[in-house]
Amino acid sequence: MNTKEATMPSLRAALRFAGLVALAGCGGNHEPAALNGGVEPPAMIVNAAPAQIREWVVTVPVSGDLRSRSEVEIKTEVGGRLQQIHCEEGAMVRADQVIAEVDATNYELARNQAQAALEVVVAGLERARVALDFARREKERADNLLRTGGITEKDHQAAENAVREAEAQVSVAEAQRGQAQAAVRIAEKALRDCRIVAPADGRVRRRHFDEGSLLVPGSPVCSLVDNSRLELECNIPSYRLSEIRTGQAAGFTTPTWGERRFEGTVHSINPMVETDNRSVRARIRIPNPREELRSGMFAQGEIEVRREPGALVIPRPAFMADQSGSAQGSVFVVEGGHARRRSVEVVDSRRDLLWIRNGIRGGDLVVVEVGPALKDGAAVQAAGSPTGRP
Repeated sequence: MNTKEATMPSLRAALRFAGLVALAGCGGNHEPAALNGGVEPPAMIVNAAPAQIREWVVTVPVSGDLRSRSEVEIKTEVGGRLQQIHCEEGAMVRADQVIAEVDATNYELARNQAQAALEVVVAGLERARVALDFARREKERADNLLRTGGITEKDHQAAENAVREAEAQVSVAEAQRGQAQAAVRIAEKALRDCRIVAPADGRVRRRHFDEGSLLVPGSPVCSLVDNSRLELECNIPSYRLSEIRTGQAAGFTTPTWGERRFEGTVHSINPMVETDNRSVRARIRIPNPREELRSGMFAQGEIEVRREPGALVIPRPAFMADQSGSAQGSVFVVEGGHARRRSVEVVDSRRDLLWIRNGIRGGDLVVVEVGPALKDGAAVQAAGSPTGRP
């Protein structure tokens, strides 16, 4: 064997040893965690809030348009030219306040004519009474003559007929007087109706005519609305009808006033369920003395039906529903520095809070911002907590 052949095995062994050393050097920074003291990855920082035990107000949501309990369209009862109008749109008027006047000239003439006719009828009645008095005296004389034989039966009968005729004339004249008196009252009412008055307090919503317009009986002059007495008309799902009672308190907001809340009381509940949407119409009365709310505004709120003490409450964002709209779901709880998934059930909801049961207890820290990276058992640290423990 020559020298070259003798050195080949030694060279191959040296290269193999050098390769193993190189591999060992390259892998020195990638030992398994178990061989490196068991160090875990850094904990994920999460926002968490404690589940609270508190009183829960059970409510039924409502929404609808506000409407005035008093909306009146004032119409003229007589025809004629609109002579004066004493109100502008938006103005406040009181009951019995004159808001417009129709030209009363023709109605004054009609009243005078009716009074004159009444005087004629009264004079005719007086004449009929005089004739009746004369007929009665003549009958008395005829009665005396009949007893002495100084008058025939036929003449006595004529005297009796004259009395009955005179009495009938008096009755006719009295009826004519009543008729004439009624005509006077009608004429006087028509004259009074020339002054159009407000039937109730309210604000002028709309003025339909201007001065100089020619009106016919029944023409609308203006519309009044009383915003001091409002109602919210809303529909209640029939499956929640058993929870609603008159007298229950209600609260609501309007887009006009933002988050400011207004209060009312359930006043009436319709006795019939609407067949098209299976709901029941209810009316909520709302005091509005300063008229901050207006008829026609949209309102959204809830009726308070009862209070439940000891409810377990969490923030709404902490809940993950099993399916869209489902009451079954889960939450992540920070426990021992790890995220633990717990199954829960939603009993009720209100704005940004949920009343839940099962799965967790009061005081448990629930994660309120659940991201896709959060898994059951992941190391977590609640924001503001150095240890990640509750």
